[in-house]
Order: sequence, then structure tokens, then C-alpha cells
Amino acid sequence: MLALHGIIFYRKGGEIQKIVTSKTNTQDIRSATFVDFIYGLILFFFKELSKIPMSTTWAFLGLLAGRELAMTLAFQRRSLNETGQMILTDALKAFAGLVISVILALALPFIAKAIG
Repeated sequence: MLALHGIIFYRKGGEIQKIVTSKTNTQDIRSATFVDFIYGLILFFFKELSKIPMSTTWAFLGLLAGRELAMTLAFQRRSLNETGQMILTDALKAFAGLVISVILALALPFIAKAIG
């Protein structure tokens, strides 16, 4: 785990950091702190106050998508079409990760059985 964290730090956050920095105004520490605070509230709600299970990845992507959509509608720095494409691209990347995870989870027992 330590080595994997080291690799992530070396790569400056990797792919997820590219997604976050592609959003409007996330370089500003105040804006990033606000996103972190809201994300923390969402996680607190789903962990402590709700019995509904929630994936942290999808909650974070939903928060970023909602924020980006609101900023597009309020400030019109991007077109609604560009914002929709960005949100769809982010969702497709997360879905691809989900598909790969499920494939690995299903395949690993068979691979272990074949090796062992």
C-alpha cells in the first residue's frame, strides 16, 4: 500500500487528478476547500445518517458534475454542450473502471485455481 501511495504521489494524483483539474476553478484553494467540505458532508450523510449504500467514487463524480453544471449555468464560461460532454466522459471513465473491477473480481478466482 505504501508503494502504491508513493506511485500516486509521484504521478501527482494520476488520472483522477486530471479529472479534478479539468473542472472550472478547482485550482483556487477556496473553491477546492468548498468542494472537499461538501464531499465530506455527503460522505457523512451516507455513512452515519442513511442506510442507503453509496460508492464514494460516484458521489465525488456526481458532486463535481453538479458543481460544473451549476457554474456553467451561472457564469456561462463553457457551453452547456461542452459541460455535458465533460460529465459524460467522466462517467464513462468511471464506468470503465467499474467494468474492469468486476471482470477482475470474477476472473481472479479462476486464475488462482488454474495456477494453484
